[in-house]
Amino acid sequence: MKHLEELQTLLLLGTDRAPLSEDLLQYLQEADVVLNENPEKSAAAALVYFRQWRRAGFSIEQWKGELPAMEASEKEESECSMASARCLQEILEGKYSDALVEWVHLLLQVHQVLPREALPALFQQSLSDSELWDTIGPAIGGRGQWLLQQNPLWRPLSDVREHAAWGTSTGAARLALLRSMRKQDAALGLNQLQSSWDNEDPAQKAALLAELSHGLNSGDEAFLENCLQERRKETRQMAAELLACIPNSGLIQRYLGYLWDCIELIDAKIVLNLPAEAPEAWRKDGVEISGKAPYSFTQRSAWLFQLLRRLPPKFWQTKWGFEPLQAIALFAQQDREESWVQALTDASLLHHDLVWQEALAEWWLNQPNASSWQTSTGRHLLQVLPAASLHKLLPPFLQKQPYLLEEDHVATYLLCANPQPWNEALSLALIQPFKRYLAGADNPFWNIWHYARLLKALAYHCPPELFPTMNGGWNVDSPLWQRWQGEVERMLAVLQFRGKMYKSFQQNT
Repeated sequence: MKHLEELQTLLLLGTDRAPLSEDLLQYLQEADVVLNENPEKSAAAALVYFRQWRRAGFSIEQWKGELPAMEASEKEESECSMASARCLQEILEGKYSDALVEWVHLLLQVHQVLPREALPALFQQSLSDSELWDTIGPAIGGRGQWLLQQNPLWRPLSDVREHAAWGTSTGAARLALLRSMRKQDAALGLNQLQSSWDNEDPAQKAALLAELSHGLNSGDEAFLENCLQERRKETRQMAAELLACIPNSGLIQRYLGYLWDCIELIDAKIVLNLPAEAPEAWRKDGVEISGKAPYSFTQRSAWLFQLLRRLPPKFWQTKWGFEPLQAIALFAQQDREESWVQALTDASLLHHDLVWQEALAEWWLNQPNASSWQTSTGRHLLQVLPAASLHKLLPPFLQKQPYLLEEDHVATYLLCANPQPWNEALSLALIQPFKRYLAGADNPFWNIWHYARLLKALAYHCPPELFPTMNGGWNVDSPLWQRWQGEVERMLAVLQFRGKMYKSFQQNT
């Protein structure tokens, strides 16, 4: 805003050191701001003026020329009802902000698009919030795609890219362009990257390789094999991880040979035969060797962890004939249990193996002293578990707990961090012990303030039709009720709002 920076400087330094300039005085006089002989009072009047001006908005530049025509959509797009739009407004105002993902999901279920009046503000916010864009992007419709192209600031959000721009693009725009090309034509994206690979910024090569995960196929293998010899560590590691994700790739076959030479199963125990020296073949295949000979057992184990975390975990079932839980328990018996289980965690995420992800979550739930879930990859696994896994694992686990959950328990983290919807069994398994606690039943825990987070998770994840059940059965005469009344009422308010939100979409259809 014009002159605002000058006024801010003046207020910081004082009018003695930085008097009002003639240009600022003239601007304020033309705006009919009443000035005073006292410079401080004039500065205060100017500040009030600018504050009111900022709250009111700013003048929109008059459009000159013809407005670009919007192409006719191949399918008819209907916007949501007024009732649904009002719910969206409450969400965007921050009252129920965590309900946005669910609102958009309901919108897409009924094949509708975002209301046009909400698009500009959402686009502007999405420029600095990629998660918001991931949420609303599928719901903007043809009108939204057209509107993106009218503002140069919003165009980076659009999927419309010109392949001809590859020669001049840089930074994040280059990554986005390669991602778009790979989604549309994987071979074309690979060819473009190969054509410029030698001239790419070494610091960005790993990020560029990561975009090959879109449409990854055996046609990428030869290029990625060459990238294993790149000078930068992060580039070599990214190439190895991508090669490990190509079914039956040469790298995976070599890794299997290395592992079978190092790991044996004898009398239901894992026996390690680690090489004393760093094998050159391992180094060439993306295993990072740190330190110098003679290598300690810990250093040599670290080489093995790198192989283990890239190998599809289903191979352990094939080799030993064990179920995932049995294999996890075998590895956990080794020294440095958390490193072995973390390697299996990394592998299950890298290969999107839901069977192993569920098995790891179950193992953590039943191992009170396990710490490997607290790593970044362990937490990520818990965040991405599907709803079916939550419904399978958590209700029986909660039902057999004699007391409330502790704050640092893996189940507490899973319930608060995982965004999937809950079924009735899971919702009741959490709330019923809490109601008994507030009613005055014996419980050894007094510090349960983390249940405020659990009640919030319940409010946004349990079925809205359970509102009558959640609303009833509270002992309001209990001495503990007053302490928790506010949290319970907030939970019920969110649940009631979600019920209204669901109803607005049902009525519209």
